[in-house]
Amino acid sequence: MNCKFVFVLFAACAVSFSATAQSKSSPSTLSLRGTPDLGIGGSAKTTGAGDAATEAAIRRALLSQPASEEEVVKALSFMPDVVAEVNGAKITKQEIVDLLLSKKVSQQVLALTPESYLRTAMQQYVDQKIDAAILKQKAKEAGFVPSEELVKTHFDASIKKLPSEQVDSLKDQLLERGLSLESYRDEIAKETDIQDNASIAAYEEKNFIEKTEKAVNDEAVEKFYRENQQKFAVPENITVAHILIQCEPVSALDSKEEKEIKMKADKLAKEQIDEIYAALVKDPASFDKLAQEKSNCPSGKRDNGKLPPFDKDGMLLDQAGMLDEDFAAAAYKLDKIGDFTKPVRTQFGYHIIKLLKQDPKGYMPLEKVKGEIHDFLVDKTVSEEIQAMIKAEREKGGIKVYDFTPAKADPKATKNPGAAPTSIL
Repeated sequence: MNCKFVFVLFAACAVSFSATAQSKSSPSTLSLRGTPDLGIGGSAKTTGAGDAATEAAIRRALLSQPASEEEVVKALSFMPDVVAEVNGAKITKQEIVDLLLSKKVSQQVLALTPESYLRTAMQQYVDQKIDAAILKQKAKEAGFVPSEELVKTHFDASIKKLPSEQVDSLKDQLLERGLSLESYRDEIAKETDIQDNASIAAYEEKNFIEKTEKAVNDEAVEKFYRENQQKFAVPENITVAHILIQCEPVSALDSKEEKEIKMKADKLAKEQIDEIYAALVKDPASFDKLAQEKSNCPSGKRDNGKLPPFDKDGMLLDQAGMLDEDFAAAAYKLDKIGDFTKPVRTQFGYHIIKLLKQDPKGYMPLEKVKGEIHDFLVDKTVSEEIQAMIKAEREKGGIKVYDFTPAKADPKATKNPGAAPTSIL
């Protein structure tokens, strides 16, 4: 399955959710752009700090305001109506305009961007469009004609290969719109851009991916692993479980009333964590039960408070992210498996941390990374072969590019670089 097609599907999904979220005035976890938190309202303070926060909020609001089609067209006035031709098929300025609109380019950023930079950036977009047009034509020549059925086939295959938690998340988001996976699939299958991408994905799968999957064998994977050992180095790390009683720290920006409320909550949280600690001292084996019943962290009920492994700096190994530095420092002071800390204060509240596992530095075993290495080698080989094919197609001729990149300083130059095709590749 072509991963690019999966990403295209979920990008389309994200755009749809973004529009829905805006219409319902509620954020969506899959939306491309969230509603900015302005931080201003009836309770806004009139102090200098409040004014600064308000000004910052206004700047954020301005930066998040998408440019209109009229503004995009005006900014790209240096582009001709037809920016390239691929074997007779025209790529138009409007396609580039539509691309920028789909990316929700900021109104202010667009206005402040120098034209010279815009010219260079738009030429890169045109090059991408040319590559896509070549792939689309090659796909049609190979019999992969864009259609709704092709989208549905690839959508179903993509869903089967996704992790179950990602599928569940997508289903939940769709449910908010009153859609199922099937109805959403049928909805996007009508979009011509998605159909084009599906035909390209099918072409790449049949002509590049299938044979490469077979060519990248265990021997090639092991060779890469041996020659790139440092890529698989693992630092010293530990695995812990914790019990959290959550409370917010007092901030210098808090009002007197807010500070009093937080201090009372802190006192109650400290009393609660001290009771839990006392119970653990009497019965250390009760940690799992107490984590499930008392912890405010979702990990308590999910896995007896267990967290992913992390290094001395608090960097998680199995996923992106870092732990609070005070939390990590306290955890690394534990010596023996089963030991637990006294209550530890962090920005999230009070914790009791239990040591579950200690691992010295070393290397990830081949079996653990074998699949990732295989996929990397396949993707790398396929990408190189596709780029070589595109280069060969460009060199055949018949591709016209209307160059509008910034003109070099030349006192003899009199022509607008965007006025006529300056290169036939």
